[in-house]
Amino acid sequence: MELQDRPQAGAGAAAGSPDGAAVALAGVDITFHLADGGRYQAVKGIDLSVSPGEFVSIVGPTGCGKSTLLNAAAGLLAPSAGRVGIFGKPLVGLNRRAGYLFQQDALMPWKTALDNVKVALEPMGVPEREAAQRAREWLARVGLSAFVDRYPHMLSGGQRKRVSLAQMLIRNPEIILMDEPFGPLDAQTRQIMGNLLLDLWSRDRKALMFVTHDLEEAIALSDRVVVMSAGPAAGIVADYRVALPRPRDIADIRLEKAFHEIHRDIWSSLRVEVQKAYAMGEGRELVGGDAP
Repeated sequence: MELQDRPQAGAGAAAGSPDGAAVALAGVDITFHLADGGRYQAVKGIDLSVSPGEFVSIVGPTGCGKSTLLNAAAGLLAPSAGRVGIFGKPLVGLNRRAGYLFQQDALMPWKTALDNVKVALEPMGVPEREAAQRAREWLARVGLSAFVDRYPHMLSGGQRKRVSLAQMLIRNPEIILMDEPFGPLDAQTRQIMGNLLLDLWSRDRKALMFVTHDLEEAIALSDRVVVMSAGPAAGIVADYRVALPRPRDIADIRLEKAFHEIHRDIWSSLRVEVQKAYAMGEGRELVGGDAP
């Protein structure tokens, strides 16, 4: 199904133009080879574009290929069919214009917060003194000025996530890819990190693709929420514009009537796919859209 034909419920579906897109996936299929010689098609016929300055969240059932799309945009996976474009040019190899923040941090335990952030500049040949200064500035931006000499084991989960965020952003990527970055955190820390992310993102509005299982989080953060179908061969079933004003506070925006209306509309699409995934996991089929 083409993007313009998807349900335009609630806040309305909307897609960025591929012509000026920071990321454009066109007809993308991704198939994995299995150990027994078989194949597993993770996603099929994906058409998705993210414009410069646009915050797009991807939601869907577990195992639907959300992270697979991020990996394709990062150049970590090559499509079996279709193409990936970055700012109008075909992506070949790793996407060096993107920064990627994973669910689990990759901080080096033997390095301090300062050194963990600074190390991101080593491949760029930044002089030591300049790298240290820039790392201190970024740690200040994420509220960790007093923790520059702390090792990862001395930091809370939220603080480690802040270090990881600074480590990624210090390279000034043009595209930001985030895969369940706040998943391991408690609810209160997730709100704090969400507001921090919005504050940092609003300063220069990079293109941002954000994978999450939390629909409320997706709506509170995003300009668009993309809903994926249950796998295998998952596709995009809906693409909603989030017409909520910015700047936003994560806690406050969730109290707005418009937020709940958008949530209801998106959940109407997402719930069907979650039920399908649950039914397949139970080894049975849904009949007539009944809940499991």
